[in-house]
Amino acid sequence: MRKIVLTMFAALLTINMLADNVKFQIKNMKCENCAKRIEKVLSDNGAVTKVKVNLECKAVCVSYDATKTNVEALQKALTDAKFQAEIVKQCNKEGGCKHDGKDGEHKCSKKDGQQEEKHECGGEGCDK
Repeated sequence: MRKIVLTMFAALLTINMLADNVKFQIKNMKCENCAKRIEKVLSDNGAVTKVKVNLECKAVCVSYDATKTNVEALQKALTDAKFQAEIVKQCNKEGGCKHDGKDGEHKCSKKDGQQEEKHECGGEGCDK
């Protein structure tokens, strides 16, 4: 029994060590429908373990198994889905892609009253 527990612990530790994170800036993400499409596109990749979309910041943080995919493949999936994805940050620690400051302070570059560019997601139920 002890051997099984140790083996499971070692496997979990190895998986965690192989996980990488990346943060993308999505310039043409305008609505909740866009955010859902981005989440689906990335989640369809079997190596992706977690997707966190922030519509206000136009950012998405992705945790993935680096032995099964890479940043370029994730970026290509977003580009193929007609999203303009730019790599902002790569990191190999869980939580390394946070974009909130202390006490929930907002830290993205979006400013109040910022002009929106033309929106053409074409998604069903799009609110923009």
